[in-house]
Amino acid sequence: MNVEKMQTLYKIYFLFSSVLFSLFPGQVTAQNAVEHTLKLNKDGIKVYVHRHKNSGFRAFKAITCIDASLDSILAVMLDNDAYTEWGYACNKSFVLKDLSFYERYHYQVLDIPFPFKDRDFVLHSLMQHNPSTQTVSITSSAVLDYCLSHPSAACNQVQQTQHVRVSLSVGTFKLEPCKKGVQVTWSQHTDPAGKLPDWLVNQFVEDTPYWTLKNLSQKVKEEKYKYAKLIYDKQGYAIAFDAASQKAAVKASRKAKDFDLYPSF
Repeated sequence: MNVEKMQTLYKIYFLFSSVLFSLFPGQVTAQNAVEHTLKLNKDGIKVYVHRHKNSGFRAFKAITCIDASLDSILAVMLDNDAYTEWGYACNKSFVLKDLSFYERYHYQVLDIPFPFKDRDFVLHSLMQHNPSTQTVSITSSAVLDYCLSHPSAACNQVQQTQHVRVSLSVGTFKLEPCKKGVQVTWSQHTDPAGKLPDWLVNQFVEDTPYWTLKNLSQKVKEEKYKYAKLIYDKQGYAIAFDAASQKAAVKASRKAKDFDLYPSF
């Protein structure tokens, strides 16, 4: 799907959502009302948990404000190969197929303590951008059969793993302006599949959002991402990263590494 067609679909989506909410504000609010329990409030990160209506496993919502630009945060989030460097307990991550700037399929492995098996995911991620509010959301959903219908070298690697494949997982990162930079709200529900003890599942539900967002707030400071700049079309939709800014970031990152080679006195 090309960028222009996707942008048209996003405009229709936001228009429909706005009309629906204006016509039925009470009903929309009531249907989405969920009782959240604050489980953690640390380092500017709040983690809430709640029972999912269709699952025995809890879902979470985590909120923090990161002192960085939207450009920098998106540069980190869209760099799937680097997710192992900031995503909690993720020990493998790579792209299976880039469909556009807004859509991709990718693969992740979650490290589960012995003697339990690691979990892995094939994910479909779709990004949405509202230029009028400068709000961006990225929703990732688990898909089981992608590699069966899209054979490739990367999918062959995925199909040969011995991990437990997760089939039910949906998460959304919402990015919107805040006083210090960008507020990141992460909502996630995952059924880890198979049998895992309650204490382990509960630990992941609380630790995953905290450490992931904490790591993200540090990752955006790296030279590679700090200088990232988005390119916008005439309607104000982000369509790519500026190649020149990426080259400058790589150059700055190399200089920083070279400097670290010399001892300080």
